[in-house]
Formats: sequence, C-alpha cells, structure tokens
Amino acid sequence: MFSIRKIITISDYVTVINIVLGMLGILFHDFRFIYASVVFDALDGFVARKTNTVSEFGAELDSICDVVSFGVAPAYLTYYYFEGNLSLIASLIFLIGGALRLARFGILDVKHFVGLPIPAAALVLCVVSQMILEYNITSNLASITAIIAGFLMVSDIQYPKYPQKISMGIFAVSLLLSLFGIVEPLAFCAIGYVLYGIIKFKG
Repeated sequence: MFSIRKIITISDYVTVINIVLGMLGILFHDFRFIYASVVFDALDGFVARKTNTVSEFGAELDSICDVVSFGVAPAYLTYYYFEGNLSLIASLIFLIGGALRLARFGILDVKHFVGLPIPAAALVLCVVSQMILEYNITSNLASITAIIAGFLMVSDIQYPKYPQKISMGIFAVSLLLSLFGIVEPLAFCAIGYVLYGIIKFKG
C-alpha cells in the first residue's frame, strides 16, 4: 500500500505552511498572509537543498501550494476588495496566467525564469491593492495590475532566479516590514523586479 509518510520530507512540511498561509489570507482577507507565504516558499527550497531532500514529489507539492497562495488568494482578494465586472475578469486572467506559468515552469530546465514568477506577480498585485486601499487610489488600478501580471507570467520575458545578495537583503527587510503594515518598501522591490525584466528584455 502506498504510504505518503514514506516520501514526505521536512522540506515538504515547510511547503505545506505556504498553502496554509494562503488559505488564511483568503479566510481573513489579509494580504500579510500572502507576504508570509513568500517567506516559506523560499525557505522550503533552502531546506530541501540543505537536507538533501529535493524530490519530484516536493516540486509537485510546491506548485500546488503556489497556485493557491500566489494564484487563488491574490485573485480572490482582488475581487473581494474591488468588486465589479472588470475586477472579476482581471482576477480570472491573473489566476489562469499563474496556473499556466506554474505548469510551464514544471517542464522547463533553464537558468532564468521564463515569464514573471508567480510569487513576484502575487506580491505586485497585493502591494498595489493594499496601497490603493490605504491611499484611496482608483480601484481600477488593481484590475489593470492583475491583467498585466497575468500576461507577464505567460510571457517569454526572462527574470533572474538568484538576485544579488544586497538585493536579497533589501527584499528580506522590506518583506519583514510588510508583515507590520509597512508595504511601501516591498512595493518598490516588487515593481522594480517586474520592470527590470521588461527593460532588460526590450534592451
């Protein structure tokens, strides 16, 4: 009899925390759970490499968790906070783009990410949405962001897999600040990453 206990590893438990946080983000309508999901999404790969537990099962589990935490959760929150036909369509485009992005990622073996990674897309959509709510900006901006992010995820634009240590340090600090409601530094990092790929691709 097949027993999942024989194949699940410590890194897979870290991955499961990712999907739990994504679900909590949906239930409590709170972007901060998605920000926290990004932390555990990065941590599971680190743990897998350090404990030599990288596996096909772990890769499949990671994609499933990502589609919930970085696809379903941001799409749902976008519609929840900015109800309307445009918001609904934008949320669906974002979700479909994220699912296609993850499916393609599973069959590629390249040095760079092809298309905007779904965690980055989720961060951009969440920080823009949160800033709209905080600064009373037009809600259509959230829908526009969701649509652009959805198409960027299925684009051929290449994004770096491993940014420089300084950039990672700045990103880590901004991610930590976002958990305490200070989202502006994370917005700068997320939007900057998106634009970096676009500018480099055109250049």
